Amino acid sequence: MAAQAAGVSRQRAAAQGLGSNQKALKYLGQDFKTLRQQCLDSGVLFKDPEFPACPSALGYNDLGPGSPQTQGIIWKRPTELCPSPRFIIGGATRTDICQGGLGDCWLLAAIASLTLNEELLYRVVPRDQNFQENYAGIFHFQFWQYGEWVEVVIDDRLPTKNGQLLFLHSEQGNEFWSALLEKAYAKLNGCYEALAGGSTVEGFEDFTGGISEFYDLKKPPANLYQIIRKALRAGSLLGCSIDVSSAAEAEAITSQKLVKSHAYSVTGVEEVDFQGHPERLIRLRNPWGEVEWSGAWSDDAPEWNHIDPRRKEELDKKVEDGEFWMSFSDFVRQFSRLEICNLSPDSLSSEEVHKWNLVLFNGRWIRGSTAGGCQNYPGSS
Repeated sequence: MAAQAAGVSRQRAAAQGLGSNQKALKYLGQDFKTLRQQCLDSGVLFKDPEFPACPSALGYNDLGPGSPQTQGIIWKRPTELCPSPRFIIGGATRTDICQGGLGDCWLLAAIASLTLNEELLYRVVPRDQNFQENYAGIFHFQFWQYGEWVEVVIDDRLPTKNGQLLFLHSEQGNEFWSALLEKAYAKLNGCYEALAGGSTVEGFEDFTGGISEFYDLKKPPANLYQIIRKALRAGSLLGCSIDVSSAAEAEAITSQKLVKSHAYSVTGVEEVDFQGHPERLIRLRNPWGEVEWSGAWSDDAPEWNHIDPRRKEELDKKVEDGEFWMSFSDFVRQFSRLEICNLSPDSLSSEEVHKWNLVLFNGRWIRGSTAGGCQNYPGSS
């Protein structure tokens, strides 16, 4: 009876719009507007009791209490790091996302792709917050979790070392939206260390509620370029990576400056006239903000001297933020997998529109009945 009552309650909540982006569920019962007003009334900056600025928020192993990596870490608010902090400067862009001392390049690649679509970005990063008006040391973000949008509240105390942000940061030292977003996602997942290692597509789904698909670039479909172009035009999020055969190869850099097992964002495709023939190009971004492809169509590559100068200027090849162009044929040869998060039920592999029907089932996994485990470990069922 209790399960039935809970099911009815969820259905009623859904009917009232709870769990939608406009009426996101309050994670751990924390309401942003209420908490902010309480802080403004009391004149005291928010300190999050659910995710305190202490060692447990950092991690449990490599970043656990007592770990050498956590020595000397001081939690500071942006107002303590610079005289005039800003939430977003000139719009949120890919250059606002530079990797720090955490192995979450998969997440950074997802965030970088998110910045390509303003509508999507501001569903995750609400614009009703800054360091100037009604500042109370509290910020909020929204994520898609198990079929519902969830609002996560945080305080703005961030881990630093030697006066610098330890983890994700913006290229501009006084911009903090990306660092605060990473903290909110760390809270949702338990701690910062929980973000070390993952799949870009996980971030895509948590930022959009979209449906993902994978392409093995060792056996790509003949119309892959068209699929990618259509996906980008539809606002879908795309990531790619190079597989490794052993853990020792992880983050190894190839002779042409590509990083293995590293998450890259796909940020554009274009076709140019190269010596009288069409050449397909693809633009990628390394969330490290450095280490760029050095092969054909890279920065200063001779290929750029053989296309229309106006086209060359239009493609803006001179970016020093880890973003680069390469030929589409090189992309398919060099990379192993492509991940696409579709934001609408339209098929990307056909020009025809195929609508999906969406059905959500609320319930719970029951061991031995509805719960499934890994086939290699039957005891996990």
